[in-house]
Amino acid sequence: MSNLSSIIGLLTKPARLRSLLSFNKKGYLKEIGWFNSLERQAPVDRLGNPIPWVTYSFIDFMKERISKQHSVFEFGSGNSTFFYAKYAGKVVSVEHDQEWYNKIVTTKPDNAEMIFTELKTNGDYCRMPVKLDQKFDIVIVDGRDRVNCCKQAVDALTPEGVIVLDDSEREFYNEAIMFLKDKGFKQLSFSGISPGLFYNKATSVFYKAANCLGI
Repeated sequence: MSNLSSIIGLLTKPARLRSLLSFNKKGYLKEIGWFNSLERQAPVDRLGNPIPWVTYSFIDFMKERISKQHSVFEFGSGNSTFFYAKYAGKVVSVEHDQEWYNKIVTTKPDNAEMIFTELKTNGDYCRMPVKLDQKFDIVIVDGRDRVNCCKQAVDALTPEGVIVLDDSEREFYNEAIMFLKDKGFKQLSFSGISPGLFYNKATSVFYKAANCLGI
């Protein structure tokens, strides 16, 4: 359906139009800061605080589970870096975009470390958490080359560690999902909308027994 057809359809249904317009002043979308994200073209909550570009249901889940005892590695950086640094003890991010890296690194939180690495499929980017020779409680896969990132992340986890894959509903990432399940991980999917976007997507946690998030 074209934008014009959508507008005409709304104009012929005044009750639906009034309801949509009211969401900007009250209701769920207002409460979670969805309109703030739409206007800024960046993921933020209702107070303007940075949040990841993942599903709101996953954000709510993580707020209650992540703590200063946790170390986080993330593929990709941005508002998510600030969010995880607020709740976790340490965050390490790998970024492939030089311009974006230069922007974020100057304002990053004190407990966050950023690493610039050129992007090559199945190259140093996806292998960065393993190359650091550290173990992480949570590995966030929300950057590029995600299938290979998931495969490498397994060897960078603590015994209680979990892997988070954003946009897990995409068929393109089925290879990564099957790989993790073959390694004994279970999948917990959080579906819904995300900041400033209005299509259904999913963010999944892959975990084993006695994991750091208490699943």
